[in-house]
Amino acid sequence: PRVDILQPGETVDVPIAIRTSGGGRQDFYMLFRYELWSNNSNTVPPSGSSVVPPRHRWARKLLSVPVYPSITMSASLMPSYSNKGEHILSVELMNYRSDRDSELEIYLNKICVASRHFEVKQLRGQVNSSEFSQSLISTQDGSSILNPVVSPSSLKIGWQERVTLHYLVVPIETANRLVTFSNLSFSNGSGMWSDSALSKIRSHRYGAQVTDFMCRERAHEVFISTLQSHRIEKEMLVAEQEKEGQPRHVAQIRREKSSLPEQESNVLSSSAATSGGQHQSQIVSNSASSLSAHPTSLASLCPYRGGSNINIICCWSAVVGNEGRDVTIKGQHHLRDLLVRPLNKSKGCPLALTAKYNSNLSHNFDNGPLDEAVEITICNRLIETEVEFEFAIIDNSEFDFVGTTSFHCSLTGGDEISVPLQARIYAGGVYNLQSVRLTVLKAGSTAVPYLFPLQWTMVVEDSVA
Repeated sequence: PRVDILQPGETVDVPIAIRTSGGGRQDFYMLFRYELWSNNSNTVPPSGSSVVPPRHRWARKLLSVPVYPSITMSASLMPSYSNKGEHILSVELMNYRSDRDSELEIYLNKICVASRHFEVKQLRGQVNSSEFSQSLISTQDGSSILNPVVSPSSLKIGWQERVTLHYLVVPIETANRLVTFSNLSFSNGSGMWSDSALSKIRSHRYGAQVTDFMCRERAHEVFISTLQSHRIEKEMLVAEQEKEGQPRHVAQIRREKSSLPEQESNVLSSSAATSGGQHQSQIVSNSASSLSAHPTSLASLCPYRGGSNINIICCWSAVVGNEGRDVTIKGQHHLRDLLVRPLNKSKGCPLALTAKYNSNLSHNFDNGPLDEAVEITICNRLIETEVEFEFAIIDNSEFDFVGTTSFHCSLTGGDEISVPLQARIYAGGVYNLQSVRLTVLKAGSTAVPYLFPLQWTMVVEDSVA
């Protein structure tokens, strides 16, 4: 028999992936479409025939599912102080399951990152090999061209255990036609895709599967935001007409009543209560640049324009109880539109500070103090906004800086400036050269000073001693 035909007395299991928000018992309304099958179902009746095609029928089902806590995921980004444009991504995961008394471990299979502007690489040496375990599932992720079906290793996270993983976010020089999908697993070395064209196509296809729920969620927000903007525009036009005293035509009133049903109006009001105007305008502007892509596609999730964001998916598996027996389930946690480089404003300092110098030196101080070259680079992290600031070196009793120690400057979006200095050391020892204070100046507001906690350590040995 055909696989899509349900025989009398036959039972078929249909796996369904459910996207939940929050915990507790949640109800899911399902609608199944079917028709009665016969031998003539696949034959097209000739023109003029009295054979009536089969009618479609519908079956409704309300499913109540208890959603228990699993893991929490948060991520933070910090600019790299060694390489221009790079960032350090820290992903924190915590297991707080409470659905059973034993076997509460969660197996972290991989971290996936989708972006058009950045690729993500693993930092080695974070986890000991003893903390790895065999994954509960075999996955087909496209990471191997010759043998795509693999049984990867997983990182086991115990009950109430917290794990923090660090990754390197590297900018892509030019936006790719295909979205870069970084598959960061624990099976092989770096977990990155190779540079071959076939691998990029495979990774793009697999990325579209992993990000399916995330793409649909974004498409829904874009639709609601666009509809809300359309309704606000119509209300403004109606208000202008009433203000001018022009009578409204009967056809205009009928079109207004039929264009926005009551259910859509309720959805829009709830969306307006939970979403800010700035966020909605950003979604609408991003959707305008992705009109050629399907709203639920990976290309629409990562548009060419609209900022440099990354989308993080945590894929995990666990053993749960189901009707008295243990079963293995797969799950995902999402972080969408994590901003790497802001467009106009930043919560922290909009400037990134790096320095180049020799960290280990030897000098004979009988011949005089040591003068060592130090090059400080200041980069504007914002993409579209100019930043005006003041640079100053804080006085230190242990060493001195020779050169331009204070100045006023302005940097356009993404621009940088280098400051060559000489660090004058008078004796051997360990010194922290980080003595820079940047004061960001904003028109019409108070100047904000910033100090940077990262140490620039220089070890100087006295060659005579």
